[in-house]
Amino acid sequence: MGDSLRRHNRDRASNGRNDEDAALRGDEETGTALINPADTPTPRRRRAWPWVVGGVLGVIGGAAAVAGILAATLAVQAVEVRDDLLASKATLGRLGSLVEAKDEAGLQAAADDVSARTSRAAATVQGPLWQAAADIPVVGANIDAVSRVTRAVDILVREALPPGIQMISDLDIKKLALEGGGFDLQPFQQAQSSIPVVSQAFTDAKAETDGIRSDQLLDVVAGPVGEIRDVIDRTAPTLDIVNRYLPTLLDMAGGNGSKTYLIIFQNNAEIRATGGNPAASIIMKVDQGKFDLLDQASSATFYEEGTAGQQFSDIPAETLGLYPSTFARYSQDYTMTPSFPTTVQLFQDLWTRTSGERFDGVISIDPVVLSHMLAVAGPVDVAGEQITSDNAVKLLLSDAYERFPSGRDSDAFFSEVSRTVFTHLTAGKWDPSKMLDALTQSANEQRLFLSFTDEQAQQMVRELGIDGALRVDNVTTTQVGTYLNDYSVGKLEYHLSQSVSATCDATARTITTTTTLTNSIPNSIQSRYTLGERNGNFGLPRTAMMLDVLFFAPPGGQVIATDPATSEESGFDRSGSQDGNSALSRLVVVPQGGTRTVSSTVQLPQGPLGPLELRHTPTASETPVTIDSSCDSLFSASQ
Repeated sequence: MGDSLRRHNRDRASNGRNDEDAALRGDEETGTALINPADTPTPRRRRAWPWVVGGVLGVIGGAAAVAGILAATLAVQAVEVRDDLLASKATLGRLGSLVEAKDEAGLQAAADDVSARTSRAAATVQGPLWQAAADIPVVGANIDAVSRVTRAVDILVREALPPGIQMISDLDIKKLALEGGGFDLQPFQQAQSSIPVVSQAFTDAKAETDGIRSDQLLDVVAGPVGEIRDVIDRTAPTLDIVNRYLPTLLDMAGGNGSKTYLIIFQNNAEIRATGGNPAASIIMKVDQGKFDLLDQASSATFYEEGTAGQQFSDIPAETLGLYPSTFARYSQDYTMTPSFPTTVQLFQDLWTRTSGERFDGVISIDPVVLSHMLAVAGPVDVAGEQITSDNAVKLLLSDAYERFPSGRDSDAFFSEVSRTVFTHLTAGKWDPSKMLDALTQSANEQRLFLSFTDEQAQQMVRELGIDGALRVDNVTTTQVGTYLNDYSVGKLEYHLSQSVSATCDATARTITTTTTLTNSIPNSIQSRYTLGERNGNFGLPRTAMMLDVLFFAPPGGQVIATDPATSEESGFDRSGSQDGNSALSRLVVVPQGGTRTVSSTVQLPQGPLGPLELRHTPTASETPVTIDSSCDSLFSASQ
């Protein structure tokens, strides 16, 4: 019955529609409408929007489901990429031990494993899913960063790792060290063909990571990405320099014939603008990587030869006016200038007049540099005394004067130390990369300066910022400096500590540099070589430090104020210029146990200014340097 009723209703519905259609059509033969449409109620239309909205919601729901699937896929791939990169990092960390063990099979297996993992990770992040996700706000920046880092690592593994492993193997320090001191240059000469490849790989990797939007990264991404970027950013410029200057470096090491260098040791205990009294020096020859100590000298050498007290270099009058009258006439005062090229000129001319010697280069270091180097090379025994990185500075700058009251005895001790330490350091039995780090630290502390007669070599040290020159313009850097010269004639400044700070007034275009000086000499010091010889002439105790303070403005600038405004003893105010840098000098006294603050305000020149280079005299201890954020808008970047 139910089925019959349903059929009946369907038939009625069907007949009804047919009858209605016929009435609307009318009598086709007579053309008369059987029913007037105007007299017929309009049938109610079905609502379309529920179906449209439902369809849209269905599409959105489907899209959401797809998005969820894609997000899940992306998350899975991200984990896979992370795992591959972490595993690669761990494997790369084992390369050093494999090289040391000379495990060629292990090296090759490690290289193959890393290459496979980074290639897989790189292929993943180059896929369309990752490319699309990189366009999503905020999240996209993080995905893009991971993609870029992965591609950068893949570039390094594919292009830099194979030649790099070969170079590491060839540059085995145990094979490089020469009998008698020095390095075998042949592996370095062979590396000339591989270094351009490695350097280009790091350049390409850096191009990838330079595009990372660091300010949009989540902490969980920023940390790992930052570590990799830091390695690339530090290594790429270094490799670029090595690539460009390796032939020059090999020539400097005597690869194309022997070279002769003068190495001067600056004694920070008797402070000078670039470090200290350069009374001790050695003459070194290097030929095909082999080092030989040719001679040792001190300020006494020139007294014995009759050349002390004479000026052999042509120094402009406006420069001489900045310094005491002894500056250009006695070798122990040649470092009173912050211009290391001027110091080099003075030494070259003095040695030429004394012995006819001309050097291929001049190198300046201090005992703190030696301590950094001994931290890598290990301790050395001298006259029953073990000199280490921990005790070298105190032993050489303070203890020696207490132990050897006779000048002849102390000179003999320093001579033996110089010879023994030279032999120890040039033996070459240390890690070159760690020694490079030690020298880099020394350069950053403004303790290491080099000068060469070869223009390519000199261009290299200029580029590295270790030429110690006063800048002649403000394009590359804007150089402002405060320098110290001992006037007491003693070794008091081993006990001097300092800190340096700078603040700026951007509206007035001025910079004020403040140096805080502290004299911590103990009462136990009794050596006549340590205590100030000249102090009595001014009614001062021999423990007081008399310091000539030099304030230098950059080219086009001017020192417009100093504190103290005048020297604390009459006759010491000086002014002048050097290499286009104007300067003033003031004498200050720092009593035992006391602290003095000196400062200068410099009117900066108009026009754009390069990054601020705040120079100072290195003391026997570290110098904290602080540059206030008020200087940021004046200089393109603060160092």
